[in-house]
Amino acid sequence: MKSKLPIGYYLKKADNLLTEGINKIHHDLGINRLQWQILNSVHQTNGIAKEEILKTLVEFAKAETILNTLEEMEDQQWVELDDQKLILTEKGRALFEKCYERQKAFRLQSMKNITEEAYYQTIATLEQMVQNLQNNK
Repeated sequence: MKSKLPIGYYLKKADNLLTEGINKIHHDLGINRLQWQILNSVHQTNGIAKEEILKTLVEFAKAETILNTLEEMEDQQWVELDDQKLILTEKGRALFEKCYERQKAFRLQSMKNITEEAYYQTIATLEQMVQNLQNNK
């Protein structure tokens, strides 16, 4: 095996660069990561109950923060409550689409010169590493 830096270096560097790129997209569009996660969750479900979005986003923020962000997004007219479910408004759909397109272009850039096979092998390797490390807990 060639002498390379430890895998942790590449994981951390890739994570930092991906996070920096996505954060720049969000910043340019005037949103934060949690707002994007909410927009994306509401878009994917075509309407989601507040209780469900709290469960979905528990890894991203505390319930109080999510609820405050939802209020802000309702004030911005990005989401609205319809029949006890959050839905995207026209303004929210437009913001989602703009952000999604920019993120998609960024992801394509990150995958340049990487085959689908290499990508899935990397995912499989990382999944195995996670499983190995979780089993040691």
